Amino acid sequence: MRSILLGGFILCLTSNAGTVAVTSAHSAEPPRKPKIDFVNECYPQGTVTAVTKDSITVQTPEYTHRTQQLGPDKVARWVTVVIPAQPPKRFAVSEDLAAGRIPKDPRATNPPGPEYLGLEPFMYRLTDVKVGDWVCIFYSRVDGVDICDHICIRKRPGGRVPPLPEGVVRLAHIPYHELMNAYWDLEDKGIPYPEKFGHMRRWPVAPLPHEAPVRLIAPPPREVTVPPIPPAK
Repeated sequence: MRSILLGGFILCLTSNAGTVAVTSAHSAEPPRKPKIDFVNECYPQGTVTAVTKDSITVQTPEYTHRTQQLGPDKVARWVTVVIPAQPPKRFAVSEDLAAGRIPKDPRATNPPGPEYLGLEPFMYRLTDVKVGDWVCIFYSRVDGVDICDHICIRKRPGGRVPPLPEGVVRLAHIPYHELMNAYWDLEDKGIPYPEKFGHMRRWPVAPLPHEAPVRLIAPPPREVTVPPIPPAK
């Protein structure tokens, strides 16, 4: 019995050695680079309907959007654009988001190309997002899969937009979450902007143009005829 076990052990070692040799040969091959169709594409804003540890689902309702477009005369003008409704779309998330990290770095392109600039409001972690949040995301298509790289929380209905995670460098004078919460306080509740916003404050702190008081304009002066002065005697 001992000789049988010993022979089996030797056979096992020989077999494993062959496996190790094959594995080492394969590991010498360069890793396959993923096929990237595009990066940093903006998906229409919408409501988060589901969040898991490795995915986010967004549903876009129909809404109007104000933007600038160039006319035939090459002059930019503000126009209203209707964003069509979209069914719920599930996105896989980047390695940074899945690991709970702040998505500070842009996704590398293949072949290498110019990097895009990561914006401060788009550095929320996946763990900062809740179902019901109104969000805007940037995503990439990697090997045919749409992957969410960056998330911006625009509104939290019934709540407050949370602060950006610690570690995000604040560039604006007013923190992003305070700006958005003040915007929705005015839009939804009519609460004026706080004084700390200074020149960034919006109506109703200042009256709308059609509600400005009317100033009376004085009539033009009348022509006065001065009689000639007689010469001195």
